[in-house]
Amino acid sequence: MNGKDIFMGLRYIDEDIIEEAEFGVFPEKTVHRTIRRPLLVAAIIAMMLLLVGCAVVYVLRMQDVKIGEATETRDYRLVDGTYVEDPHEVNQNVLTLAGLKGTKAYQACADFFAFKEEYTQNMETMMNNGTLPEDFFENDTYGKAMNEKASELAAQYGLKPEGEYLNFRTTRNMCDALGIERFVKESEEISARISGGSCYNTGNFYLYFDFDFPEERNYEVLSTSGYLRWNRTDCFSQDYVALVDTGDWIERNYTTASGSKVLILQSPTQETGYILCDRGDALMSLSLSVNIEILSEDHGVVTAEYQHMTDRQIELVADAIDFAIQPKIPTQADVDAQAEIPQEATQNGYTLRMKSVETDGYVARILLGVTAPEGTVLPTEGNLIFANQWGDLTPASGSVSDSGGTIETIDDGDGRDNTIDLLLVMDCTMADGSAPFSDGTTWNLYLVDIVYSNWDAANSHLVKDILAEGEWQFSITFDETNGDYREMELLASPMTLKACIGWSEDGTDALEAFTVTSFKLRKFSSSLQWDLIPDYHGTKDFGASADFYGWSDQSGYHSACVAMKDGAKIDLPIRNKVVDLDQVDYVLLPDGTKLPATNTQ
Repeated sequence: MNGKDIFMGLRYIDEDIIEEAEFGVFPEKTVHRTIRRPLLVAAIIAMMLLLVGCAVVYVLRMQDVKIGEATETRDYRLVDGTYVEDPHEVNQNVLTLAGLKGTKAYQACADFFAFKEEYTQNMETMMNNGTLPEDFFENDTYGKAMNEKASELAAQYGLKPEGEYLNFRTTRNMCDALGIERFVKESEEISARISGGSCYNTGNFYLYFDFDFPEERNYEVLSTSGYLRWNRTDCFSQDYVALVDTGDWIERNYTTASGSKVLILQSPTQETGYILCDRGDALMSLSLSVNIEILSEDHGVVTAEYQHMTDRQIELVADAIDFAIQPKIPTQADVDAQAEIPQEATQNGYTLRMKSVETDGYVARILLGVTAPEGTVLPTEGNLIFANQWGDLTPASGSVSDSGGTIETIDDGDGRDNTIDLLLVMDCTMADGSAPFSDGTTWNLYLVDIVYSNWDAANSHLVKDILAEGEWQFSITFDETNGDYREMELLASPMTLKACIGWSEDGTDALEAFTVTSFKLRKFSSSLQWDLIPDYHGTKDFGASADFYGWSDQSGYHSACVAMKDGAKIDLPIRNKVVDLDQVDYVLLPDGTKLPATNTQ
């Protein structure tokens, strides 16, 4: 209904009704006041327009964001708390998180969903028929088609495209650029913190949240997480979610403690619920784990238990989010204007210092010492990590094609509660195939925020708590003082070895034989080189990701290890272990083959 509809509707109001409205029926001794008819009509129109506006802004419904329906095939069904194999289809309601019905962003997302559904069905049909182009996945044909459609729909509806990702160094820097540094509201009943996020130069952004509740409240759920989206209605967004149509979805409107009107969607049988807020120029949505599934397995039987958030807890989450924010639209200039990384070893009371560095050319082991303010008791259970996990290690020259790492908390042995060591084990693959940490190379280690992390098994939830915000940077040069570049070549000539290339229908590993030309053992790592084989179609090489270190067959699981002269065994691949090459006896392969130790080079 709009103003024109209301005005035209007033044509059919009887004169007597207007007269009655004009003068009213009042109790005795009430003083009558005459209102001019034109003013009365105008007042009625104004009031009805106001009410219409209230309906749009404050009374959200699931139907306002529904863009379609879908079906999904599932292999298992939960029966009396146990997952049983039962292939079946479930019906889904598809909701857009781009904007409300009536906006261009809503319609563009609806069109994108319809296109994606049809394209995916056609792709699956071609896969089943064997007619899918051979280079379909290699060329990322699917991803390119989605991106092209997104650009086409943005232009069709006059929307800004999805935009470019802005690479802020830290989440705090990003929030500062958005102007939402005080986004969460703390209270005694809930603790909320931002654990990560990303944003685009169109103004859309995403934030990850962790929420904790006090134990004395005796809630089933003490910790949970959420994912907040801010999608501007003048930008294209392909954000949508599919809700299983269980018939028990509850939708209710709630006014937060700060006065924002939100729509809460939840189901007692589904893990994720949603909190939506119409901001006019944007749609805010929070995906929230409201029913936490805790899985357990016993002899192949998987059972599930659920912990449910109460309605009050969900309302507390809504209260903790500032739905009235007025974010800025960040630009690349904001990224470029970030302050330089501090050079101080101590930030916010926490000191990081590099104790030692070791490498074998392919793996780097970096030992850091952490000192907290006096009186602080650093946690001994769980792990201390960084907001960027084990940190970012980048070379001064050259490019990295792949990287990984681990971080381990180690007692430093000084008996003080406010000190501890962190061991970072890093491995990188250079794009040119060279040894990443070879003699004379320089790398930069960048660390953000010291974070306590621990798995809460009771709530099936990863608990994270920022102990100290800050940025630390260390320059590391690898050379003969910190590098042991010796290698032990275990093969005198090529040999045929089995490797896992996937899984068979019976659940065991699918094995294939490859010709291995080199097997090198180092202090912290090992590596193999092998000849690839033609794929099943005989058109291209296959087996680049074959696993020679461990596989299973009908007799069980078999793994490779390094056997030392003292009888100790170190599993391969080496994980956070040190191999004394002078004390190696032999390497045992999964098929039982022994490769005797040789001289190092």
